[in-house]
Amino acid sequence: MKRGMALQQIGIIGILALLGACHRVQEDGPALDADAGFKPDTAGELVIDVPFFDLTKEIKAETEVHDGPPAAKEACGNQIDDDLDGYIDEEGCYPAPNLRADQQWTDLGIVELQALLGPAPTRTYNAPTKNAGMAILMTELPDPGQLGAYVWAESLVSPSGVECISPGAWATSFNRAFVGIGYATVQLGMAPQVSVLPGPWKVGATRATELPMKYSGKPLPGWVHLGALARPELPPNGKGVLDLDVFCAGGAPMPCAQLATSPQWQQMAARINAIWKAANVELGQVEFFDIGGEEGTKFKVLDNVGSNGEDNELTQVYKVAAKLRPKSTRPALVLVSSLNHKGVPVATGLSQLAGIAGMAGARVNGMAVAFNEADFAKALALPADSPYVGEVWGLVIAHEIGHFLGLWHTDEADGALHDLVDDTPTCTKKVDVLTAEECPVQSKYLMFWQPKGATLTAGQTKVARNNPALRP
Repeated sequence: MKRGMALQQIGIIGILALLGACHRVQEDGPALDADAGFKPDTAGELVIDVPFFDLTKEIKAETEVHDGPPAAKEACGNQIDDDLDGYIDEEGCYPAPNLRADQQWTDLGIVELQALLGPAPTRTYNAPTKNAGMAILMTELPDPGQLGAYVWAESLVSPSGVECISPGAWATSFNRAFVGIGYATVQLGMAPQVSVLPGPWKVGATRATELPMKYSGKPLPGWVHLGALARPELPPNGKGVLDLDVFCAGGAPMPCAQLATSPQWQQMAARINAIWKAANVELGQVEFFDIGGEEGTKFKVLDNVGSNGEDNELTQVYKVAAKLRPKSTRPALVLVSSLNHKGVPVATGLSQLAGIAGMAGARVNGMAVAFNEADFAKALALPADSPYVGEVWGLVIAHEIGHFLGLWHTDEADGALHDLVDDTPTCTKKVDVLTAEECPVQSKYLMFWQPKGATLTAGQTKVARNNPALRP
């Protein structure tokens, strides 16, 4: 069976790697084929969430017959193509992220995929002038309770005509796209080669499944809703600020009311800021929330982060967190004791790759980090000025922030994929797993899959500062 990429793509650090041992993480998921592009590995499971949007309200209606000229404006919520343009309920009819004052959401409407495998009709996003922080979200619209299809950006063409994502090559194109179950995100400028320009960006989505989606009892190829988030360009020498909502599930690593003023958090925050200073990025407003009671007990240890549906406990804990701050524009950082799949620890950190801030309750809006209880207890016994907590968990959080801001691993664990940032080193060892020991130079970089250091390059800085989650 081919090694899967799902966990690697959303950000993973081996749970024992930073704590003194090498732990090989086995995961199954989608596999690449050089000729056919992406193929689902049906024997595997993906650590990918279901869509954020309220799918119960997004069912494709039966084809309507209209007489006379189309309506001047699309009516929202009636599941009818009022203006006869091939799309239903577009033009601002779907939920937008909770926006900051400097952000802009553009609803790109719904497109129908004409085949089970292949591109959707192209949608055009007219990027505003002087907006360099931009990302596109695409969400599949299945019937409620039906397994979603794999979705990703099949094509992306810049205003200058550059093909940033080549059809059938989402994982190796300049501007890589995150593949997801039911949704996908595309950050514009995920490689320094891609200039984030104002003007028309043409984007097409693809879904792949052997079973067609069903709407009103009739099989249809599939429908995808698209939207784009933008914010003004950061000044070249100006800071990019990342606000966070931090959640402690069941008191992990300690109650958030205590963590907020603890020397341990101060060490972690200082370490994060020291690492990201190279990109002129720093933490801004950080709010702390405790997930307590039965929910805290349930989600302190996440035992199922590898399924594709609502039983994914990471999906569930993000929704619980959203109840504590439903209108927040800040990304979520959920702290737990362990991230497991079928009882086996799989990661110290997991993050959306190219996150979209402001979508409370969705995996596209968050990161999760596990604090091994025994190891953290030893850390608490150290002197208050000990840098250990910052060196370990500050590094983990900084790494996951990198993923959220659009950075891939410089090298994946199996050596099959490398990032396309041209000033990061590549480990060319021919071994089964590229460990930090096998790649001592490359592991000094923050975004190596098993980092032992915190180096960021100029190219990575350019990519990260393109993410709309950052503010001036």
